[in-house]
Formats: sequence, structure tokens, C-alpha cells
Amino acid sequence: LIKKALIPEGGKASDLNPFTVMFAGGMAGVAMWTIAIPPDVLKSRLQSAPAGTYKGTADVLRILLKNEGPQALFKGLGPAMLRAFPANAACFLGVEYSLRAMNMLW
Repeated sequence: LIKKALIPEGGKASDLNPFTVMFAGGMAGVAMWTIAIPPDVLKSRLQSAPAGTYKGTADVLRILLKNEGPQALFKGLGPAMLRAFPANAACFLGVEYSLRAMNMLW
């Protein structure tokens, strides 16, 4: 969605410069981790707890909300954002330029 929004009207994806591609990738990573952090927190709590602590993911959620409140679902968001932007920016750039190279060859 971000990449499509950045394409000039009447243009195509190959018209985007490398910085625009990296921005689109970085923002996509930020959006993805904003949505993915809460289930990741629940998964991590369930995996790291001693056996028998929780009955399942719903139990983790119930106890976490009761004891720590909804903000606890976003623990670790800051470090995830610091990693998400550059990692996804580089990934998008690699994919876009690999596709361009392959399209020139075939």
C-alpha cells in the first residue's frame, strides 16, 4: 500500500528511486510489527513460563491484562521498531532491484 501510494500518477514501480523504496519498506515493517507485537508478547510469555503456568494463549492474555494492563501487550515495541525500519527497508530494496535485474535479463 505504501509503495503504491508513492508511485507518481501514471508511473510504475520502477520509477521509484532507492530512497523511496527503502522508505516504503521501512514503513511496511513498522506497520507489520505494530500489529504483530501483541501476539508475539503472548507467545513469548507462554513459551518462557514454567510448564503448567498457563492453560493456553487466552489464559496468558487474561492474566496479563488483569495484572499489567493492556500496555503490557506492547512491551518490546521500541526495540522492534528500531530493528523493523532498517531491516525491512533493506529487504524491500533488495527485492525491488533483484526484480529489476531479472526483468532486464529475461
